[in-house]
Amino acid sequence: MLRTVSVVLAFLLNIANCEVLVKLPNGQIRGRTESTYTNVTFYAFQEIPFAKPPVGKLRFMAPQSNDNWEGILDCTKQTKICPQINHNDEQENEDCLYLNVYTPVEPSSNSNLSVIYYIYGGSFNHGSNKFDRFGPHFLIEQGVVVVIPNYRLGPMGFLSIQDEVIPGNNGLKDQNLGLKWVQENIQLFGGDPSKVTIIGQSAGAASVTLQILSKQSRGLFRAAVAQSGSALTPWSYQRHARDVAYEFAAEFDSNFTTKNTSEELLKLLQTIPEKDMATVFASFKPRVPGEGFTWAPVIEPAHESAFLTKNQHELLESGDINQVPLVIGICSEEDINKASDLESLKKQGSSYDKDVKQLVTEDLHLTDDDVKAQAGEQIRKVYSDGQFASNLSSVVKFQSDNSFTRGTIRFAELQSRLTDVYFYQFSYFGELTFAKEIYLPGAGKVPHAGDNYFLWTKMNRSNIHAYPDADALTSQRYVKLFADFSKYLNPTPEESDLMDNIVWPKVNATHFWYLDIDENLEVKLNPKGEAYRGWVDVYDSWGVKPFDTY
Repeated sequence: MLRTVSVVLAFLLNIANCEVLVKLPNGQIRGRTESTYTNVTFYAFQEIPFAKPPVGKLRFMAPQSNDNWEGILDCTKQTKICPQINHNDEQENEDCLYLNVYTPVEPSSNSNLSVIYYIYGGSFNHGSNKFDRFGPHFLIEQGVVVVIPNYRLGPMGFLSIQDEVIPGNNGLKDQNLGLKWVQENIQLFGGDPSKVTIIGQSAGAASVTLQILSKQSRGLFRAAVAQSGSALTPWSYQRHARDVAYEFAAEFDSNFTTKNTSEELLKLLQTIPEKDMATVFASFKPRVPGEGFTWAPVIEPAHESAFLTKNQHELLESGDINQVPLVIGICSEEDINKASDLESLKKQGSSYDKDVKQLVTEDLHLTDDDVKAQAGEQIRKVYSDGQFASNLSSVVKFQSDNSFTRGTIRFAELQSRLTDVYFYQFSYFGELTFAKEIYLPGAGKVPHAGDNYFLWTKMNRSNIHAYPDADALTSQRYVKLFADFSKYLNPTPEESDLMDNIVWPKVNATHFWYLDIDENLEVKLNPKGEAYRGWVDVYDSWGVKPFDTY
């Protein structure tokens, strides 16, 4: 009893000083107290190391668990983010594998709260877990613990020679090691390691769904949320990683060719100064064709620590995945921002009209130009009976579907055969969208990432009531849907006035239900119905299996 009292007194003494101490298996850390706009106190710990610094001989290697440290580690501020493209942030540092933990309860309180593990987006090229970008205030008010890791980006995170020397996917392996850290440590922050939900947006959504597909992640989380992306979206996969890697190496040594060994490539790139690496990273444009981002996940050769060794679509169809409940969805027009430049959009439409083969996606695996032309004509008819150039909304809708919508819906459709899946479309546009409203007849209005700051606070803008009432209401709904899903594995466990007594139905074999999140909530059928079914017909008619993306 005396020991318990002394621990509590020590904790309170630290609270009075706005500091909190927590003893982890690796060593002691110091955090700080914060509060939400509604005066809910929470405890913030930034830059907790979860891996050894991936520098020197560990550059391009899978992450390794961190060593112990002496003394008290200051985790009250953010000083490092991973190197990224065209960011020019003084905080960029290869030593970046740290995570942030935010908890609404006293650490070591044995509260067993649900845990949200958030993976940021950014094309696998940029992004970070910064507090001023992903403030946890709204989620904290729902009584969940929030964890946000950094993970390596660009070549540091996704360069691959597709052999065991540099197999690739290090950014995904960073996320995975962070999840293992959560299993071992989150109870010390009041979280329950058996109640972890992973959430991600864009490249983060692709990452979340890749964690679902990977055997390396089994048992590390019990539910998932994917916002605007999946492992099946074309940009989330690099088919030509080895060629890209050798082109990248040649930027530092013009005599370097594919005749050089993998070991020679690794040795060369591990000796390049960080600043030089960053300079080339920013300007590098490989000659290799393809729809995937230059630096993106790959299929690895089979080896002990491989993250992904089979085609994504094939894995999902087989059911050999982490079978966890899933919330997944899209914004109403992911690529509507393309319509901010109508002249460029018209040129793109004219280009499609001149050569419909441009509409044919790489994952159809077509090589014959005549076959591509026939497939392209079928794709054109999905969007327009006439010309793209005279119907600009058809250009935007094609690009939205091709980049985000089709692969996200397909992932939901396939996983719904295995687990509970809840699909949504975010259709509400407001001040919190942080985008210029673009009206294009026939197209939706919410762009990619237009939902994100209804979930997170940006630049400490935690007073939701400073925004229009409809913004505040939509934010409260969006946050509660995700928080309740993390707690109950059901986003609407009971009817409530906040949700207009809506009960969100699951996708099933006969009905593709989805929740349309607008000023009013409405349950609807078949997101992007005719366009999506048109694409399924294209893949069924022309696609060469096995598919990887979709």
